[in-house]
Amino acid sequence: MIRLTSIVGICILTLLHMQALCQSQLEIYDLGKTYELPQDKLMKGLYFHIPTEKVNHGNTSIRNESQETLLWKGSPDSNGFGYFQRNRDMGQVFNVPAGKNVKVDALVLRTSKGDNALMAGASGAEMYLVFFEVNSKKGEEIRINENGTFKGDEATHGFDHQFNRCDDFLEGDEYTFLHLVSGGVFPDVPHTTQPVYQREGKPNGEQEGHLRYIRFDLKGDSELDLEGGKRYAFMVGFTEPGKDRGIAWSIATEVHTKENAAFVTDENGLVKWGIRREGDGTLPPTMIQNATPPSNKKLYNQLVKESLFPKNHFKTLKPTSDGYPDVDTYRTMEYYLELK
Repeated sequence: MIRLTSIVGICILTLLHMQALCQSQLEIYDLGKTYELPQDKLMKGLYFHIPTEKVNHGNTSIRNESQETLLWKGSPDSNGFGYFQRNRDMGQVFNVPAGKNVKVDALVLRTSKGDNALMAGASGAEMYLVFFEVNSKKGEEIRINENGTFKGDEATHGFDHQFNRCDDFLEGDEYTFLHLVSGGVFPDVPHTTQPVYQREGKPNGEQEGHLRYIRFDLKGDSELDLEGGKRYAFMVGFTEPGKDRGIAWSIATEVHTKENAAFVTDENGLVKWGIRREGDGTLPPTMIQNATPPSNKKLYNQLVKESLFPKNHFKTLKPTSDGYPDVDTYRTMEYYLELK
């Protein structure tokens, strides 16, 4: 007969184990609008600071909308139309300097100046953070495909398609899943309803959700060891879909030029780029050039499927620099990898 004390002991051990598991995941904190760079936790090449006056005014964002609230792109323009806006995760490729192994304790990101800097469905939503090792595919080198548009040409797509770089994407890049942390809940911060500045440059006014520093804290065993001399990437997104679930991040980009392709490099002279994944990964999305969604059920379902993430896509859906209408080849997020 099993003694009661043994059962109690087993229960206590189980609870302690469960508590340890809960503590080894992700916690997300609002740092407000000020972030004093912790120089003792930062390493050259593992963070990218953007001065406030240079933070972008746009909405380069992550989002995870539910099927019922997908936005139909029905207005004709140079980027095509007749498809649902796709859900998106975003991330950044970075390089650990040779000979310097590191342990990642946290990631800090910053919201933008756009009207979607912090959407209404972000607060209270669960998020995740994933890391990949980045290499070239066997027998290949990482290279930029200029998509047939070169210096002085117009790009085939992109919100600034007057610039030839706006449709460039990387080839030969390969992403190996390393580490996933989830369970962090985005803090309660008032959402934004307008951009800081109008298109004409006139001020609207800064809101609480603009220019907000957000800390993704890896807890306990979830802290990640990275090897010096290797290339990695992180990616963030929302775990589950919901209404108005999106955040636009502070970024810098070297896409706005009519020069030929050239890699962006970090402070150590090593190549870097931005990454994303959109919907089910179909590129480009199917477009029917309709002002409204199709009545044909099969076609409608196909368009919806292309816009939603596959189930449990966190580890399996491969990142890319290619997107529609924009690419991330020349983009760098404002980010700070805090080291242990």
